[in-house]
Amino acid sequence: MAMTFPGPHSYTGGDVAELQLPGHPALLDRVIHSALGLGARLAEPGEFTFRAYAAGRLDLTQAEGVAATINAISDGQLAAATHLREGELARFSTKHVDRLGNLLALVEAGIDFVDQEDVVPIAPRDLARHLGELQTELSSLLQQSRSWGAVEALPRVVLVGPPSAGKSTLFNSLLGHPRAVIDADPGTTRDVLAEPMDLGGSEVMLVDVAGLESAESSLDRDVQQQARDAIRTADLLLVVGEAAELDHANCPQLRIQTKCDLSPEPISGRPDTDMLRVSGMTGEGLDALRQAIQQRLGERAVSVQANILALQPRHESALRDALAGLEDALLHVAPEAHALDEIELVAGSMRQALDLLAGLGGQLTPDDVIGRVFSTFCVGK
Repeated sequence: MAMTFPGPHSYTGGDVAELQLPGHPALLDRVIHSALGLGARLAEPGEFTFRAYAAGRLDLTQAEGVAATINAISDGQLAAATHLREGELARFSTKHVDRLGNLLALVEAGIDFVDQEDVVPIAPRDLARHLGELQTELSSLLQQSRSWGAVEALPRVVLVGPPSAGKSTLFNSLLGHPRAVIDADPGTTRDVLAEPMDLGGSEVMLVDVAGLESAESSLDRDVQQQARDAIRTADLLLVVGEAAELDHANCPQLRIQTKCDLSPEPISGRPDTDMLRVSGMTGEGLDALRQAIQQRLGERAVSVQANILALQPRHESALRDALAGLEDALLHVAPEAHALDEIELVAGSMRQALDLLAGLGGQLTPDDVIGRVFSTFCVGK
């Protein structure tokens, strides 16, 4: 099926044609080579998104959101990428660039056009109030957001125990789909398996490792070493069975008795309030286990809520530096004064904040500021 997307309303802003074909490698390869023979060329990495950016269809933060969407490996990362791709940070930036640009125009009017009778620079009291409101909104955004590094670094929850303790069955049940191979013979799990797990509004990285046992061959030693390496990087250990307890581990532990559907009593023969009884086959105790994991990890579990914005390092740095610029400008504004005594310093700090915010989606050049002065005060008519 061939479809056309005429510009300027296509993704790239130009005329685009798209072929949809069955996903057969030989067929796709043949079509590509035929197109190349007719004069087409292969696109460079990110070329379509770059064209969209160059055509003004996307701003830089939205383009970053496209890249983040492609690289997302968890629901939390996908939700964070969606915020960028849909322009939430850009809208915040554009709104405040527009407001700060108007304020800067008024301040610079007091520098450049004081001889014009139509020009009335902004009163220090009003400027301090507006800058304070902007400062509050930037601070609020930073406080309510989380760093992109926290989204990428899901806390690792490692299942550990002896062979055939039911770890892989529990691993699949917690994920909600078969990921690990399960067999009655011990030692089925040899590699380290890791996949994001939903805790209901937050995520962790659930890790399944080989059962801990003595190594009898070089392969066994490698397998056991991988398991112990995973244990050392764990943020939380789910310790299956009494024999698997790791007192030397330097992270929190939850003690678990699996296969409780086959054993009506705790494995110790006595009630044990510290041990969670679960069944990977029936699902018994899984909700309580998820809740316990969430409680142990607290805020380290990565939220996938739609209202939380994740900031990449560039975004966070720009917002913090812009906030510092506003704070510096406020230091040079005396609200009770009749005029701005240090107007050049105020304007310089505001310009710094404005440029940083503009780099997050709200585009404003120095010429735009002068244009606002002329349109507002009719200077030079």
